[in-house]
Order: sequence, then C-alpha cells, then structure tokens
Amino acid sequence: MLIATRLAELKRWLWLTNRRRLQRRKQAARMPYDVWCARHDTLDDATLAALDARLANLAAKPPITVRVALDGASEQALAATFASLLAQRYPAWRLELTGQADGAATAWVQATAATDARVSVGASACVEGAATWLVPATAGDVWRAHALLLLAEAAVRSPAAQLVYADHDRIDAHGRRCDPAFLCDWNPELLLAGDCVGPAAMWRAARLKPVLAAGVRGAHDLVLRASCGLKAEEVVHVPNVLVHRSSEATDADAIAVAAHLDRLGRRGSAELTPAGVRVRFALPDPAPRVSIVIPTRNQLELLRRCIDSVHSLTDYPDFEIVVVDNGSDEPACLRYLQDLCATPGVRVLRDERPFNYAELNNAAVAQCSGDFIALLNNDIEVTEGGWLREMVSLTALPATGAVGARLLYGDRSVQHAGVFLGLGGGAGHGHKGLGEFDGGYLGRALQLQALSAVTAACLVVRRTHYDAVGGLDAAAFAVAFNDVDFCLRLSARGLRNLYTPHAVLLHHESVTRGRDSNAARRERFESERATFIARWGHLMDRDPAYNPNLTLRSEDFGLADPPRVSLLRPWQPDEQP
Repeated sequence: MLIATRLAELKRWLWLTNRRRLQRRKQAARMPYDVWCARHDTLDDATLAALDARLANLAAKPPITVRVALDGASEQALAATFASLLAQRYPAWRLELTGQADGAATAWVQATAATDARVSVGASACVEGAATWLVPATAGDVWRAHALLLLAEAAVRSPAAQLVYADHDRIDAHGRRCDPAFLCDWNPELLLAGDCVGPAAMWRAARLKPVLAAGVRGAHDLVLRASCGLKAEEVVHVPNVLVHRSSEATDADAIAVAAHLDRLGRRGSAELTPAGVRVRFALPDPAPRVSIVIPTRNQLELLRRCIDSVHSLTDYPDFEIVVVDNGSDEPACLRYLQDLCATPGVRVLRDERPFNYAELNNAAVAQCSGDFIALLNNDIEVTEGGWLREMVSLTALPATGAVGARLLYGDRSVQHAGVFLGLGGGAGHGHKGLGEFDGGYLGRALQLQALSAVTAACLVVRRTHYDAVGGLDAAAFAVAFNDVDFCLRLSARGLRNLYTPHAVLLHHESVTRGRDSNAARRERFESERATFIARWGHLMDRDPAYNPNLTLRSEDFGLADPPRVSLLRPWQPDEQP
C-alpha cells in the first residue's frame, strides 16, 4: 500500500511539473501586442478605403457630442484629445467642454472655441437637443480615426441600442501601444466588480443627460446608473480598439454598487477588494434545501475526502448528500458506503448501469428532495465553509441558470474559472494553470460574471430549471460536453449562467475515471465533440463572454492570429459562420 501511494504521488508530481513546463512555454510563445497591431490593427490605405466605404454606406449619420471635463485637465491632454477628434473619418461630431479650466488650459480653451464652431464651452449642445448620442470622454485619451465611425455604425445597425462601447488600450512612455483591453459583450454581473465598459463608450443622450445632471461618483457609478434596467439588445459591443487611454485608470466603487443593488431591489452587501467590488447576495429566507449529488465508483480515499470535507466545512443550513454508487466492488469502499447509509443527511443510491455521467446524475436528481441541485464530482474537496452559500445566493437570483465555482488543482493553480466556447476546438476552461491569487486577463478570474457555461464538477442549479431542459443529455454526451450543452440549453431559455470566484474548491481532476488515453476513450471523446460541434458550432467563435481578438488555441487569453473580426467589414456577432 505504501509503495502504491508513493508511486501515485510521484505520478501526480510528474504530471504537475510537466503542466507547469507547458504553461511556461505557452506564455513564452505569446505574440507581443505591438507585433499583433502591425499585422492586424494598422490603418493602412486599404483599411482606410474600406472604412470610408462603410461611412458612405451608412443609412444615417446621427450627431454625436463628445463631452470632456476641464477640471484638472492640462492643455497638453486637452490638445491631444482634440487633435484625435479632428482626425475622425466620421464628420457629425461636436466637442463640449464642461467645468472650469485651470491655468494655461484656459487660453487654449478660449482659442479653440473661438476658431472651431464645433467646440462649445459651458452651454451644452446636448441640452439644446443637437446630439442624439453623447460620449463622456477624458482629456488625454486619444480617439483613433475610425472610432466615432464604428460607434455610429453600430448604433445605426442596432436601432434599439442605448449604449455602444468598444475596446481600448494604452500608449506607453515610448509611444508604443500596450495593455489591450479586449472586452466581453454586455455583462451586468461583471459590471458589479468594476467599470467593464471603459472609455470608448457612447450613450443615447436622452438616457445619459439625467444621470449626469444628478451627479456621479466616477466612471463606475456612471455606468451603473445609466445602464440600470437596460436589456441585452440595448447594449452593443464593438470588438475593436478605438481609444488609446491616457492612464491605467481603474474604477471600482463599493458605495456605487450598493446603491445599484438598492435600485435593482436586490438584498446584498458590497465591499471593495484588490480584485474589484465583491457583492455578497443574501440567501432566500428560509434557505432552500440543496441536494448534493456525487457519482462514484470505488476510489474510497477520494470519496471519503470529498464527503468528509463537505460535512465538516460546509456552513449551509439545509442540505442532503446523495451518493450515486456506480457499481463499486472494492470491499473497503463497500463497507464505507454501508456506513454512509446510517449517516444522517446522506443517502446512497446503487446504480450499476454502464458508466454514463449524465444518466447517473439524471437518475439521482429524480430522487432528490432539494429545490436546488448541486452536482459535485467525487474528486472535489471543500476547503472553505461558505462555498454553498455563495453559489445558492447567486442561483436564487432571477433569471439565473447554472452557477459554477472556482476550482483549483492540488498545487492551488486554477483548473476552472469558467468555460469559454471554441477553446481547443470545442470548449475549454479559461485561465487554466493561473496562480491562485492571480486575477488573470483584466482581473476576470477573480470577478463574478455571466458566462456561456461552467463545469458540472461543481455546479448549482434550481431543480425546476434542471427538469425544464431535461437534465444532462445522456444520449449525446455520456461523459464529455454534457455540462456545456446543459448550460447552453439553459441560456436558450433566457437564463444566465454565472461563474463565481468566491466559491473555491480543490478539484483532483479526472482521477475517478482516469484520463482519455486509450483508444476507446479517445474515440468516445471525439464522437461527443463532433456531436457538440454539430449542435453548437455556430456559437463557437462568437462566445459573448470571449472577445474575437483573443485566441481559441489556448486557455491563457492570448491574442488571436488572425483575429475573428476585421476592420474591412462590420462585426456581426449573430451571423452564422
């Protein structure tokens, strides 16, 4: 037994070492951003001609007012922003300067307003009704020549739009582009953590004027207030870098988020953390009963560790554990399962059918007593008490589908921080291999957000939603992709799947059934992947939570080469590939 244990430990160490080595190689091979820009985001003659053609084909040219606050702005910053506006391909814009200029900036403001009729100071052109759209800009930000054109084009193509926003980057001290922020599509849950819209944002003037008139605490507060009540179809994301931000602006405001929760009528508290604002939503009162379903076969030590950790650490007030024994035959494991039958709050269901993860869970859920279902792999280990409170509080929110947790390998690196479509030719876990306390791309590994899918290794869902979509698809996805397919079917019903980084568990991945290394397992996996692509392939390169400028070849949010969006034509996220 000791020798077998040592060999297992050695095998695990070798696997982790090899995975870290591969991760370092991937990071070293990532394309530098300046190289990517030269290849894919340079305004050469052909691109400018295509942009001018897009301008000529616009059905309308709505007037846009760019509003810049003078308070504290330097002459140099104001001049840089104004010069970038003068270079715009889109003609129907005005610049509105508000507030009080200081020092040398005063003379610049007066001279500019006197020589260019498109510039107004103090008296708002927006209030006079000239502008359909309003852009709250920051002095020093540089707007690329096609910025207003692409924002206006998106607004014209989406008549219901109230907000249009785009990606941005920065210019470093050497004049080089750096730090691209390739944003996801509209994600109000992610917005709670901080301003995920950024500086390249254009609002319907009628919506934004009352918000500005009432006063705001900063960019985060502005977006929270102005977006309150917006529907998904009223927000358009243009996945192109349109602004070079002048500074590494970060904006996260717990007070603004708390006020936003009040406006939404949701009970919870907000606190500022290094990763942004964390919201703790209140549990329903009384807390709903949760049935934790754990399929298993032998693997006594894994199962014991899983159940012991759930029992000893979980501080949720009302849950049952339903163990699905898929034909265990090891005497020690059978004795343990027999003992579990006498444990309060634990049931053991014997199910000897051939292994089919989806079918085992579906059959068990049919016998559960809880209003909420938690699917849990037997290779999961609970490490902190609040995991189930966090997941249930989110699952209980209106229109929530499945909720997934942040799962770590035994070495505390990230195994799951959400599922993104298209990664690896099917679906993959973003940020895999990231350090436990690393926020990852734009901090998203440590921020609550809506995603297309989450893993069923630890997933919570309402029983009614589980039943409404027919549970996991056992016929098409016996082992792989059943959780992603399940989440996408929930999305098709208008529900939102959420990832929370605030429920953290260990996942000793695939120890239960081993790795898909033999021919039969590989064949089964490829068959299920083919079925998944046939069903959901039209979404795989258009995941709303994953920018088309990011690669599908790895899980580290590297740059796509080439990107799945081009300046030669408008981005159409709903278009079939």
